[in-house]
Amino acid sequence: MHLSGTHIIIDITKIANNEILKYKSTIIPLLDEISQRFQLNVVEKAIYQFQPYGVTGVYILSESHLSVHTFVDEKKLAMDLYTCSKFTKVNELIEYLKECFIGSKIEYKVIDRLHT
Repeated sequence: MHLSGTHIIIDITKIANNEILKYKSTIIPLLDEISQRFQLNVVEKAIYQFQPYGVTGVYILSESHLSVHTFVDEKKLAMDLYTCSKFTKVNELIEYLKECFIGSKIEYKVIDRLHT
């Protein structure tokens, strides 16, 4: 068996400023910054704005995908990053999210995807 990728599942709760969760105009810059900062190669973007608020989005990467779903009323965000190679900057990603969502609770799980 060998590594076929890293899958990071992130739940951010107790987000004090849930305004950031409402609109794609605030979620897109977050996804763009993550993509740039961690050198992810975006090949396509699909972002959907719910009414009256809430966002779901997927950035298709040459490495796989980055997705986000906001839950405004619950003050939470679910994020998923899957790369088809070893992602070595998990701690840096979590620290960046802590900067973006000060005072929130961040839980995450890293799964090394194996393939035979």
